[in-house]
Amino acid sequence: MKIAFPHMGNACIPLRGLVEYLGAEAVVPERPHRGTLDRGVRHAPEFVCLPFKITLGDCMNALDNGAEVLAMVCGMWACRFGYYGQVQHMILKDLGYHFDSLRIGREDPRVIWEKFSRYLGKSVLLKAPGALAMLRAKAVAVEEMESIARKVRPREARKGDADALLERYLEELDAASTLRRVRELREESREALRSVPLRGEEDIVRVRIVGELYVLLEPSLNFDLVRRLGTHLGVEAQPVLSTYRWLLSPLWLDPFLHLHSSRFRRLTRSYLPYILGGEEHMTIGGTLDAKRDGYDGVIHAYPLTCMPENICRTILPHICNGGDIPLLDLCYDEHTSPVGTATRLEAFVDMPRSRKGNGDAILSRHTSLSGQPCCL
Repeated sequence: MKIAFPHMGNACIPLRGLVEYLGAEAVVPERPHRGTLDRGVRHAPEFVCLPFKITLGDCMNALDNGAEVLAMVCGMWACRFGYYGQVQHMILKDLGYHFDSLRIGREDPRVIWEKFSRYLGKSVLLKAPGALAMLRAKAVAVEEMESIARKVRPREARKGDADALLERYLEELDAASTLRRVRELREESREALRSVPLRGEEDIVRVRIVGELYVLLEPSLNFDLVRRLGTHLGVEAQPVLSTYRWLLSPLWLDPFLHLHSSRFRRLTRSYLPYILGGEEHMTIGGTLDAKRDGYDGVIHAYPLTCMPENICRTILPHICNGGDIPLLDLCYDEHTSPVGTATRLEAFVDMPRSRKGNGDAILSRHTSLSGQPCCL
């Protein structure tokens, strides 16, 4: 069984661990790039959101690399994400690809079980607890490594140290085949990242990033937003969502995630009393909490035509004006320019840094982000 799934940040690491523990082969294509997007744009509906287009191209790359089964998690409610799997797989089959579909969330669990048992044998059910444990362990490790790296990047004395360590340990984590090795890598990476030599804290700006899940987590789509803010502009950028939350919440592997989501729904009820099916409550709730949590600004990143986030876009300015916290809207589609995005980020970071009394350091801190490789 050769099973593939679209890229979304580093979710491929725990997902590969899950699939291979079950005895299947994970087909992970190269990271999305401009060619991936162009393939998706060519065959996707014109006004569908950007994540649909880039994941469609990602699926085509996976099938070209020998994938036999395509897995896609399908959302619920009004967000179009609920129909990604069905529409994308119809397009791919119309293009002549032959594969089995696993639409998790829309199909009867018995159908999914029947497909796994047909490919991997009836014993796959006995492997399920161990596979879920591997998924959780690797997701926790990815979350911890990324979280520490986001804090270290703007403070490191020599630029690039944190990224080099993070890349190394993520590769080793991806190759780890036992829970013991995963725990060892967590401890080693924690010690190594916290040992990176740091400079002073005087001009560090903290920014919370809210918005649509895929745009927040996939660096090839958002021009590596989090890393570039940290490395080039000295900003500690923390997304309100993570790979860990996306993977573990639907499987109920961490009950605290649901308590957190319930709190945000209560907190945002006066602004948006309905569930739309996207990340709308996380977006509004994360913005409401930003000042209290010590952030100096908020960046709202979302794809063009995304219904839940466009509703949030009309609400966030009122929240930020009332809370006296700067807000930047970043809307992405296939025509978004990396140079224009870089210019807007530099101008935005000036505001909270000036408020902190470090205006004199702004020009010396700026490093142009244009010319960096990215897929859009």
